Amino acid sequence: MITHEALAEFKKMWTWLYSHPAHDRKYYIKHVVKVDPAWENNCPICHHYAGECNACQALWDKGRGTLCEDKESPLNRWKNTHLSDPNYRMWYAGKIADIASKAILGK
Repeated sequence: MITHEALAEFKKMWTWLYSHPAHDRKYYIKHVVKVDPAWENNCPICHHYAGECNACQALWDKGRGTLCEDKESPLNRWKNTHLSDPNYRMWYAGKIADIASKAILGK
């Protein structure tokens, strides 16, 4: 089960990345929240999850894997969007932040 703390940190990270499309999760972890050691898979949800991480399955269950595994998920689309395309990076980061917001609100 995903903790409220992990969801809140996940949302905070993606909200920041939405506002800073030239940066990635590693930059956020190292220079913004300054977490040491870095989160597993650069993800606060995975970091707070015991065992093999599949916690984001609760956030993204489209039948094609977790948010991290599904090639059509906003996370994978964000990862595959080049830094020179900030509009799409912002759009995908915003979608991920929206997914986190809905989970926090229980929708």
